[in-house]
Amino acid sequence: MLTARRARHALVSTALTELADDDLAALLQAAPAGAVGVGGGTCVLDVEGVAVFAKRIPLTDRELAHPGATANMFDLPTACQYGMHPLAGPGFGAWRELAANLSTTEGVLAGESGCFALLHHWRVLPGRPPVPDEHRDVEAVVAQFGGDPAVRTRLAELAGARSSLVLLLEHLPRPLLDWLDEDPLGRAEQLERQLAEVVGFLRGRELLHLDGHLGNLRVADDRIHLVDFGLATSPRFDLSAAERAFVARNVDHDADYAAMRLVNWLVTTVCGVPVPPSGGPAERNAYVRRCATGDVPPDVPEPVAGILARHAAAAARMNDFCWRLVAGEVDAQYGT
Repeated sequence: MLTARRARHALVSTALTELADDDLAALLQAAPAGAVGVGGGTCVLDVEGVAVFAKRIPLTDRELAHPGATANMFDLPTACQYGMHPLAGPGFGAWRELAANLSTTEGVLAGESGCFALLHHWRVLPGRPPVPDEHRDVEAVVAQFGGDPAVRTRLAELAGARSSLVLLLEHLPRPLLDWLDEDPLGRAEQLERQLAEVVGFLRGRELLHLDGHLGNLRVADDRIHLVDFGLATSPRFDLSAAERAFVARNVDHDADYAAMRLVNWLVTTVCGVPVPPSGGPAERNAYVRRCATGDVPPDVPEPVAGILARHAAAAARMNDFCWRLVAGEVDAQYGT
């Protein structure tokens, strides 16, 4: 499988590298527009008969003047690193997302893990995707982060961006939940094993993803792939003292977050604990806390009972932390 991916990657990378800027821009312009979110705009291209996922990330003039820089150029608060706030933060910079994708691609090609999309090519091009709906009310986002003026400055410069960093990646169209819904019980342990592989690879590469929700997991050939490194950070980046402390404090965040997503999915899907459309998942979280004490209900089928016994304690801790963020506690810190 890796041999085939390497060959396809080499074919697509070569073809994209040979395209002039105007030709690549035209190809992007002609592709049907996909989703536009806080991380940028997306579309799918055909390159040498291979589907390629394109992500256009707005590139501010400040970032454009410092190509490849992984510093926190806007002095954003570390609270913006977490992905569970009611309103999405502004992100720390396109170059960090590029650096994370370059690292994971290097690891996949080296055979360290198959659980990440290959980055075929990247390019800086004129033009940018639309401003996402989530960032149209700038003052609401700023207020959420305690009125920090750096958030306002970052959002203003993003809105005024005239260029994009274009990432061209493997296209992985199948959502994780579609795959899981085919056989929730039969695929539970497979998901557990592959999430452990994802977390282990990230740790080995000194990367923190910080946003590994199920929507950021795709499936190809019965293998999960973690995508979207818009909130990624690393001790290898050019970090401030506050960011270095954040990274050290959050070194186990991705592992606990994966445990939370796995356990919550099993509790709702297999154990049948409902999550209401509003008001928060109080019943689900209470069920997880019960399992975390060692009291897994006897009617829970194997292998789910084993997974709950192994991961419910981490999931309960992370549920409590994430719901502090959802409730608006902007200064909440993982592990406290």
